[in-house]
Amino acid sequence: MGNERRIREAIGQIGMAGMNYVLDTNVISDLLKRHLQVTQRVEASLKRGDFLYLCQPVYYEVLRGLLWKKAASQLTVLETSFRPTFEWLPLTDSDWIQAAHYWETTVRSGRQLADSDLLIAAVASRIDAIVVTADDDFDALPVRRENWRKA
Repeated sequence: MGNERRIREAIGQIGMAGMNYVLDTNVISDLLKRHLQVTQRVEASLKRGDFLYLCQPVYYEVLRGLLWKKAASQLTVLETSFRPTFEWLPLTDSDWIQAAHYWETTVRSGRQLADSDLLIAAVASRIDAIVVTADDDFDALPVRRENWRKA
C-alpha cells in the first residue's frame, strides 16, 4: 500500500471523485492478519481513488488491542503503513452529539451498542461515507454498510 496516496492524489487531480469509506476496527484487524478478500478490496478501492478513513475510535480500539498483546510488529505496521495510507479522520463535537442521539434511539428500540460503533456511525454520517465492517450492529443505525469479507 505504498503508492496509494499518490495514486489517489493523481486521480483527484483529473477530476474523479472516489467513494468515502470509514473502516471499522475489524477491517483493520483483518488487514493486520492479511485477510485475502479484505486486503484485495482495500487495494482495489485505493486504486479506484476511493477515500478510506481511519477514525479515532477505530485507531484507539486497534491500538489498545495491540498494546495488550504486545504485538510490536503489528504496531509498526499500524503506524508506518496504515496511518500514512488511510485518511485520518478526527472526531468533532458534532460527532459526539450525533452519537448521543444514536445511543438514545437505539436504546429506546431495545439495542445497546458500543460507544465506538456509535461514534464511527456519526463520523460516517458527517462525511457521507459507507462503514466497512463485518459487524451487524451497524444495521441498527442509519448508515450504509459494506462487508468486505464477503466476495
